[in-house]
Formats: sequence, structure tokens, C-alpha cells
Amino acid sequence: MSTRSLALFGVLSLGALGAIVPWLGGRLLSAGMDPADLGLLMAMLPAGRLAGAPLWGWAADRWRVSGLLLQLGCAMALLGVALLIRAEGAGQAAAAVLVFALGRVPLGPLVDAAMLEALAAEGRGPEDYGRLRLWGSAGFAACVALGGQVDDPLWLCLALSAGALLLSLRFPVRGAGGPAPVLPALRALSAAPGFRVMLAWAALQAMTVSVYDTFYSVHVRALGMPGWVLWGSVVLGVAVEIGVMRLSAPILGRLGVERALLLASASGLLRWPLTALAPSPLILLLTQSLHGTTFALFWLAGVQWFALRAPPAIAASAQSLYAAASYGLGALAGALLAGWLQQSGGSGAIFWGMSVVSLAATALAAGLVSRTGAAAHTGNPRA
Repeated sequence: MSTRSLALFGVLSLGALGAIVPWLGGRLLSAGMDPADLGLLMAMLPAGRLAGAPLWGWAADRWRVSGLLLQLGCAMALLGVALLIRAEGAGQAAAAVLVFALGRVPLGPLVDAAMLEALAAEGRGPEDYGRLRLWGSAGFAACVALGGQVDDPLWLCLALSAGALLLSLRFPVRGAGGPAPVLPALRALSAAPGFRVMLAWAALQAMTVSVYDTFYSVHVRALGMPGWVLWGSVVLGVAVEIGVMRLSAPILGRLGVERALLLASASGLLRWPLTALAPSPLILLLTQSLHGTTFALFWLAGVQWFALRAPPAIAASAQSLYAAASYGLGALAGALLAGWLQQSGGSGAIFWGMSVVSLAATALAAGLVSRTGAAAHTGNPRA
């Protein structure tokens, strides 16, 4: 696939997420969902990623069928949204969200791997990934803003999911080459210095950002703030995210991958306490500009960390492993923790809890920086 087609797919795919994720918690509560069930329901999204990401990635690399799996994932995501629109009660809603989540699993790592492959075909390196990925962020921001103007953003998500499915039919069903030796290559990847620390860091960092994605609307609603605070916060945060992605090559070239990870987690030590305190609507909104570091640097540096270390034959499996650790395990733990914190201390307690998680992530990232030494300035995993 050309980089242009991949960019368009990113707009549709992440636009669909922008039309559902920021609104899902508040919408379900408005529909009469018991707050005690909210954390478990939100956990369906990362549970689907955790269960499906390694399997999808392994199958894509083993049989070279990324295109076929992407088409299947788009179809499942579309079905999940349709079921969610018609869901009545927590049980039906949970099942619909799980179908949606399982379908969304390959739409991230398989497309990331395809982007890295397309960049390599054009003679460009993984440091240019952000310049391609930013189109998806732009679609996300646009659909968050549009979702704030419509009665039910899920219908917008349905339309965009249908568009993504149609575009996915252009992806080659099979890739070139024979079956890849996935398990031996993954064992070699797991021997890379800092591998386990990196997975733990990814889980903690994703825990904070995913909780923001799914519970920020609940927090804004609990504070009684005007509706523009929610969509304005998300649009501002993603706008800064797009700027960071646009400049990803010079930023990562200057900081190095590990120092970028450290900056991403350390910025949460400011963002999450201010979000919990919410001294005013304007300050709460402006605080979300830190999304450019807590998410954009986190994702860009993480994708590059795995791209630099994984053999090309297992690019999809490597990115799927990153997705499973971050937006699978980390997001699942975050949803369950946030649900418990909300019940015990209200929505503000959620973000105080994320402040503690950011502190732990910052400690792990500092360990990665000290371990890599000179490699922190170059991104060279072998230095």
C-alpha cells in the first residue's frame, strides 16, 4: 500500500475511535448504566486488545495475511458499533464493546507495521513514522469535535467504520514471501537489553493515557463543567499531538528514544494532578495540551524502539506485542483501577491515582535511560 492510502486509512480508522472513545463513558451513564458496571464495561476494550493482539500479529507474520486480517478486523469493528447502538443493558453493551475491541486489535499494529514497510520502500526510516501517523490523529481530533455537535456520535463512528472497511478491501490479502519463523525471532527480540522494562513501562504509561481517553468525559460531567471543555480538551491535546508527530524526526533525533520515553511519563506528573484538581474550566482544558508528550512521545518512541530491534519478518508481531502490553494489559488494569477509584473517591481520585502510576513509569524510564547510556542520544539499541 502507498503511504497516501495508509494515511487515509488512518484518518478513517482513528476518526472512528474519536467518535466513540471520549463519549462512551458519559453516554452509557446517560443511558442508565450503573456506575458500578462502568469500570468493567470499559475494561472490555483493552481486554479485547490483550486477548487478540499477539494472535493477530503472529498470524499476520506467520502466513503473510495482514490484508485479510485487517479486512476481518474492520468488519468486526463495524458489527460491534452497530450492536452497541442497539444495546439494551450492561450485558449487551459489554458484548458489543468486546466485539468492537477484538475487531479494532489489528487496525493499530498491522497498520503501523504496514506504515514502517511503506516508509522503508520509499527509502525512509522509522523516524518518519510520526509524519504519516499524524493523519490518523487529525482524523481523531476532527471527529471528536464533530461528535460534540451531534446527538449520538456512535452513528458517526458507524459511518467511519464502514469507510475503513471499504478502504481495507484495497489492501493486498497476502504479502510477499513465505511463512516467517515468528517464535524464534520473538525470542531474539526478547533478549534485547531493557526488553522487559520497556514492556512494563509501556503498560504503566498506557494505563494513564487510556484512563484519560475513557474516563475524562466522566470527570468533566461529574464536575458539572460545560460541554465545550470535553471536546475542546481533546481537540487541543490532539492538535499538540499532531505538531509533535510532524516534528518527530528532529525531536527523537535530539532526545533519543529512551529520553523521549522519560519525558512522556514525567509530563504526567504535572498533567494528572492538575486534571484532578481542575481549578477552572480553562485551566483544565489547557492542561490537556500535555497530551502531546504523555501520548505522542510515548507512542512514537515506543513504535521506534520495537522497529529498531525487531527483525523485518516479524514487524507485525513486534508492534502487536507493544500494543498488547500498552493498550492491552496497561489499559485493562487502568480501566479496572479507575472504576474502583471512582466508586471509592469520585472522578478526581481517578487522576490522583494516575499521578502515582506516572511516578512509577517515570522511574522505569529513568532506568532505561541510565541503562542505555550513550544510546539514549542516538536511539541505537546496540550502543
